Amino acid sequence: MPFLLAQGSDTMQLIPFDEVRLQVIPGAALAWDVRTASGELLLARGQVVSDLAMADALQARGAFVDVATYGQSGAEESHDSYEDTLPDRWLTLEARIGGLLRAPQDGMFLARLRQTLAGVVSTAQQHSDELIYLILRHDHSRLHNYGVAHALHCAALCAVLAQRIGWSGTRCVSLVGAALTMNMSIVDLQGRLAAEGIAPTDAERAEIEQHPLASARQLRAAGLNDAEWLLAVEQHHEVLGGGGYPHRVEGPTEMSQLLRLVDIFTAKHSPRTGRGPLPAHQAARELFLQSRNDPFASILIKELGIYPPGCFVLLANGETAVVTHVGETARTPKVAVVINRSGEALMQPLRRDTALAGFAIQKTVPDRLVRVSVSSDVLYGRRPTYI
Repeated sequence: MPFLLAQGSDTMQLIPFDEVRLQVIPGAALAWDVRTASGELLLARGQVVSDLAMADALQARGAFVDVATYGQSGAEESHDSYEDTLPDRWLTLEARIGGLLRAPQDGMFLARLRQTLAGVVSTAQQHSDELIYLILRHDHSRLHNYGVAHALHCAALCAVLAQRIGWSGTRCVSLVGAALTMNMSIVDLQGRLAAEGIAPTDAERAEIEQHPLASARQLRAAGLNDAEWLLAVEQHHEVLGGGGYPHRVEGPTEMSQLLRLVDIFTAKHSPRTGRGPLPAHQAARELFLQSRNDPFASILIKELGIYPPGCFVLLANGETAVVTHVGETARTPKVAVVINRSGEALMQPLRRDTALAGFAIQKTVPDRLVRVSVSSDVLYGRRPTYI
């Protein structure tokens, strides 16, 4: 969806560069003009993008494509084709968020942020099972990007939970927006600490302590005037009774507390250098116990199930499967078998309904014991048949 940029008597339409990023071929001439959010020309149509690093730099900068030249290139016909699957759209969202969080001073920041919010919310409403799968099976090898991935994962889970709770569209947008931006002032620090696996310095601890307020200041400076969103950002580390930070608020807002729980859950499930991830079902259980039966924690458990999508399980017949959909009950999800009872990987997953006694789940299986690469395109790309 293009943005409109007024320049004198003319109006320029700009598409975020990350929406056409996969169409860029290293060594080939650009098919469109590439501009800044203010319309300044960065690269003219016909210039060569020498390598992927150059394309990545344009994407990180938050560049835009001029719609006028974009349409001339004939790329318009293929614009939707590369985003046929949710994983592709998910990667595009992650890249877009990375550019956004690092450029809150950009004049188009709020407009781009609201467009991105709409993408996250609509995805959560239409594909909640696959979305949870993608979060749990996220490739954490790029730990330097931890802050960006964490923001997207928190926002997506918040969108799913807000729908479950029945919050209005306006509150849902405020919550998801707060999830995306709550750590924007330390997004690069988060990635560095996750990749290095070392304790923060005193100066970094002080920055972490103040980041809820710093992030809210950046949002206000960008023009955001959503009071509930801003307060949720400021209070997402506060705890009922005054045990949180930075102000030890005794009665933080409802939205901030839902955000805090999702933040904790996703952090528990994410690895760091020197520390592996906590399995999702265990992270959810620990959060529930630590939260003293908080109703939001109960909703999180119900939404994910005991065996959330992306979790590997051993079935009663000896097969190993990956959970694809939450079932009728927390203990009976839909699954796809990826390893048969003889320990052989399957080229084509077999669908099973664990509500049937013969396919009942016996236990979870640690990720390290399942040496099979499972494509979500295969698992969710067509209507499954459970047998």
